[in-house]
Amino acid sequence: MLQYTICFIKKGQDMLLLNRRKAPTMGLWNGVGGKLEKNETPYECVIRETFEETGIVLDHVTYAGNALFHSEHGNSGMYIFIVEFPPDSELFTPLDTVEGILDWKPIEWILDEDNLGVVGNLKKFLPEVLRGNYFQEHKFIYNNHNMQSYKTSPLVEDEVHSMSVTIK
Repeated sequence: MLQYTICFIKKGQDMLLLNRRKAPTMGLWNGVGGKLEKNETPYECVIRETFEETGIVLDHVTYAGNALFHSEHGNSGMYIFIVEFPPDSELFTPLDTVEGILDWKPIEWILDEDNLGVVGNLKKFLPEVLRGNYFQEHKFIYNNHNMQSYKTSPLVEDEVHSMSVTIK
């Protein structure tokens, strides 16, 4: 099981991002999410973390794959989710929170190759997620915090099945 979840909340051509106050992605824009707690499913975690970081109550999310990170500091990974912003909800931004600043950002801005203000690996896997290429494993190798390689491959069927049973 991976240690983290991340959720991308989409509203038309915009996405809700968080500019985090804490390492490891302090000062960079990223999706919302966090660490799985003991006995918590990835689905439960992403719903809880999204609420804690945004105040948004989600009743469903779409599982979109995994991201794995390997470096000299160790290995970690996260379950990737995407959801359309609930039409009956409102969130006015920018919004200063305990976790950082929430703001709606244009997807085109997020994915711009010259944009150094977003977490670098987003530009690799987010286009695949936005195209609906779910159930992919996105593998990143880092050295000294610099991305050395990126590969993607289909998830094994057992993992896809176990997540689809859990995720609405």
